[in-house]
Amino acid sequence: MATEQWLWDGVLELTKAAQEKGTDPLMWAMQLSSNLTAAGISMPSTEVAELLVSHICWSNNVPIAWKFLEKALTIRIVPPMFVIALLSTRVIPSRSRYPVAYRLYMELLKRYAFSLPSLINGPNYQKIMESINDVLHYSQIFEIQSSDPGLLVVEFIFSIVWELLDASLDDEGLLELTSEKKSRWLTRSQDMEIDNPDSFDGKRMERQEAMHKMNTITALEIIGEFFRNKITSRILYLARRNMPTHWECFIRNLRLLAAHSSSLRNSKHISPEALLQLTADTRQVLSRKCKTNLQQQFHAITAGSPVSSAGQCHGVGRSALWLTIDLYLEDAMDGQQVAATSAAETLTGLVKALQALNQTTWEDAFLGLWIAALRLVQRERNSSEGPVPRLDTCLCMLLSITTLAVVNIIEEEEISLISETERSSISQRKDVQSMGKHRRDLVSSLQQLDDFEGLLIPPPPVSSLANKAAAKAMMFLSGLTVSGGQLDGMSLNDMPVNCSGNLRDLIVEACIARNVLDTSAYLWPGYLKGRSNQVPRSISGQMPGWSSLMKGSPLTPPMVSALVSTPASSLVEIEKMYEIALTGLDDEKISAATIFCGASLTRGWNIQEHTVCLITRLLSPAVVEVRINGVFCSVWSLFSSKTCFPIYHGEKAS
Repeated sequence: MATEQWLWDGVLELTKAAQEKGTDPLMWAMQLSSNLTAAGISMPSTEVAELLVSHICWSNNVPIAWKFLEKALTIRIVPPMFVIALLSTRVIPSRSRYPVAYRLYMELLKRYAFSLPSLINGPNYQKIMESINDVLHYSQIFEIQSSDPGLLVVEFIFSIVWELLDASLDDEGLLELTSEKKSRWLTRSQDMEIDNPDSFDGKRMERQEAMHKMNTITALEIIGEFFRNKITSRILYLARRNMPTHWECFIRNLRLLAAHSSSLRNSKHISPEALLQLTADTRQVLSRKCKTNLQQQFHAITAGSPVSSAGQCHGVGRSALWLTIDLYLEDAMDGQQVAATSAAETLTGLVKALQALNQTTWEDAFLGLWIAALRLVQRERNSSEGPVPRLDTCLCMLLSITTLAVVNIIEEEEISLISETERSSISQRKDVQSMGKHRRDLVSSLQQLDDFEGLLIPPPPVSSLANKAAAKAMMFLSGLTVSGGQLDGMSLNDMPVNCSGNLRDLIVEACIARNVLDTSAYLWPGYLKGRSNQVPRSISGQMPGWSSLMKGSPLTPPMVSALVSTPASSLVEIEKMYEIALTGLDDEKISAATIFCGASLTRGWNIQEHTVCLITRLLSPAVVEVRINGVFCSVWSLFSSKTCFPIYHGEKAS
């Protein structure tokens, strides 16, 4: 304990000395990071965050101290969400006395509150959210006794927006018109204005008054942005649906503000009508963003099949719990913007938050996720393709992105269950052992999918691939060797007569490829629709394909044509093509590039993330070492840093 106190005293002394000398904030941050690393302190550190915020508020409310804090946030010495929580308890009540600090707080809020996925997927996430709960006392305010990180994220976003709203009401003298006559948040300091040494400086008071008005307008604009942003608007929708009593109080205050706020009318970016429109019906707002009425389309899909009706666990009422996933999957298909965080990682965080908020089992959460992704595919099965085909993208969302999200959740649980010495092996996807409950929940959820036959019907363009997946299972159980897990050597005429596959067969193959299932899935009751005695004992007319390539066959025109139209089934196969693209003859390099952009890219769902990464490496220039803060930069693909190769692989500088 004494050692820790000595360390924190050292952090404060370093900060004070740097402040007095006017040290460059970056140099201060690098020195602080080095000291913390040498002391074995994990970063981002909530303890350092508390020290820095306490240092600023209010004895050191000077520009350089804020620059130190900003730099500590930038290089993740301190956790942004926790810093925002700390500042909200200090700055918002004192905003009248320290308007510049309030403006800086809102700037930090705009920078970090809308980057939740990267923060949620960062280190020490659970500890950070628990620390936020300790600071803001959510269990007392919202009367929900849970410390689940996903639920705390919802409470965090909701509370920040509510605090800004009540602070704005207070600034305009409207808080006393609310039914509660006061805010449940601490929005005003107990200090009297006479305590401020600048209270009688006329010009300073005029400047502060002008800044007060600007701050109120900025706060209202930030509230609007929370409702416009795709991620935070969904979180607020969850708060609305799961905390109706608190939401009703919040909305009453917001309507009061819209009716009487002069600041809102003076804003150039949001009007009272626009704010009310954004908050009138969150579900309608989200639905407009997705370009389709998802609920109507869901009813249209499920109405056609009695086994996928409301009585089968995921009817209209039950599916509403996971509607947010439908909305996210639709938005993720929009190629107009490229997010800095991968879709798989964002979806992972969303599912975890929904599971916690809905208080369901993981079996139900996985089932809701699969059904949402299947609905996405079914919405496109009969649509006419435009200039940008969507069906392949929908199937990528189902068989690649959704599967990777499931893998992330399973691995997170299993990593937490094993000792530190075993973590190195668990990080290799092929060595993940069946030891967590989530893996069993996945099996149960996939077995339940058989109750949703209407959702499992494959769209016509992929029926043959679903049939091949089912044939692979049948051949495996019949003892017939399936080369590389691929049926590229078999013509469709050789297929078993009654071998009819569906989308679950493709999902299972995607899970097996990523080692969260094994071939025991083929033994599930009712999994095989045909009979093993219908499997041919020999394969006639061997066709060129990936297995032939792995045996050394050259890239002849027939071979290239076959590989362009047939996706690779394993990472080894696509890596072989990458090797040819790098070291082959000119004609072979051209053929390899053509193959890369064929079916392996569009429909190689079992290895799609690897294919994307390898293509990116081929398109990238030679590695250029860029030294920043003593570390060579590493650039990772947009799919997932845990499942893809780095585009550039850096190493720590000596």
